[in-house]
Amino acid sequence: MIKPILIIDPGHGGNDPGGGTNKYWKEKDLTLKISLYQYKRYKELGVPVAITRTTDKSLSPDERTRIVRESGAKYCHSNHINAGGGDGAEVIHSIYDGKAMAEKIGEELRKAGQNIRRIFTRTLPGNSSQDYYFMIRETGSVVTNIIEYGFADSRNDDVQQLQNHHLDFAEAVVKAFCEYTGYKYKRPSGEIDQVEIPIRPVPPPISGGNTGGTGEYIHLPASASSWRVYPLDVSPTKGNESGFLNPKKFGGLTYKILGQTTPNVFIINTSDFGKVQIYGHPSTGAVVNKSSSQSKGETVNSNTESNQYAGKHLHLPKKESSWRVYPLGVAPVKGNEIGFLNPAKFGGLTYEILGRSQSNVYIIQTSDYGRVQIYAAPSTGATISEDNHTGENANKNSTDTRYLHLPASESSWRVYPIGVAPVKGNEKGFLNPAKFGGLTYQILGSTQANVYIIQTKDYGRVQIYAGPSTGATVSN
Repeated sequence: MIKPILIIDPGHGGNDPGGGTNKYWKEKDLTLKISLYQYKRYKELGVPVAITRTTDKSLSPDERTRIVRESGAKYCHSNHINAGGGDGAEVIHSIYDGKAMAEKIGEELRKAGQNIRRIFTRTLPGNSSQDYYFMIRETGSVVTNIIEYGFADSRNDDVQQLQNHHLDFAEAVVKAFCEYTGYKYKRPSGEIDQVEIPIRPVPPPISGGNTGGTGEYIHLPASASSWRVYPLDVSPTKGNESGFLNPKKFGGLTYKILGQTTPNVFIINTSDFGKVQIYGHPSTGAVVNKSSSQSKGETVNSNTESNQYAGKHLHLPKKESSWRVYPLGVAPVKGNEIGFLNPAKFGGLTYEILGRSQSNVYIIQTSDYGRVQIYAAPSTGATISEDNHTGENANKNSTDTRYLHLPASESSWRVYPIGVAPVKGNEKGFLNPAKFGGLTYQILGSTQANVYIIQTKDYGRVQIYAGPSTGATVSN
């Protein structure tokens, strides 16, 4: 067998639909369509090629990167669809290599009609010698480019472009690769066949009344104040909801499960919205079992949180200055973190355990990042007990409070939403220190070196970059 020069990685798959999902497609399906098309084209052009998956299957980060590392390939396309409200393609390369390839791919995508939002690299917070994204960091000597073909939630033209031209963009990447590596490129004969959208139709609604079902119930935890529900005939993704439930208001909510449309998406009957879909992955804190204290509709279920962790608290030792936390619904692995806690700063940190997504991975509520996952095996020094400290900032006193001062000489200072890269293009708005003769904010936390969390009047809680070179100062 000829060793491949290139391996293609369709992002996500199986139980992981991907964040670049909307009512027209799931990211895992669109990336597979793009990747299979490229796989076929490279074979036609005589390029030795491999692929990480050809079906809708789950791959853990470790499995995915191992396949790439052991493929023998020199290059890797990791295909993705973006989310976050932007517009345009992005190509990400390593801090060590892949920039020239990324720029060539960007050039051909632009020629194919897609605007280029940025071509960039990113380092791991607190460690500038390592790449941020695990697909780049953990694939060894393989030159890996993450290609984000556009935004699934763009307010501009990305959705229409991806519906109608995703294979044109796929072909543009093939052309870029061939020209970069010296393989002879020839356009496909005739027009590129387009794939009809939706790629995976939403399952039809179930018929009948409230009879039948699975014999199981879904319990929504009392700690959640807002839970999306979706009509039966749409994709159960953000933006398609028909309304919100409030488990907190009723001390928890329990519903009979009438059916299931996709993994972890259940059909229930509610008094306010009728028959709907609801997402209830274990990482959300929802519990599915055969126990219920109700006969119909939504009722209080005080037993929702009655599991082995009810009343338990997670204690992070004061010797640790950096502890990763992860968004719900992603693999809690290095590279997927949303930010870092600093137990050492507060003499240790304690959180109520709201649930568990997998062994030694707990769900907690933080002030800076909201509800997150945290890995806390006994080997990390973390402990679990019924002892309830105040929680985050429990040991903080006035001498620990720090303030960020923005100089009066600056008329425009970017601030960024929590959970995104604090880089140009991702800003939520601008502060104007000059207008007020300078601005001062209490520092609530830090997401990476020189990037602080502050509370602003106009934009709420945000990130702000304030390295020494900016003229900003930090004091007590």
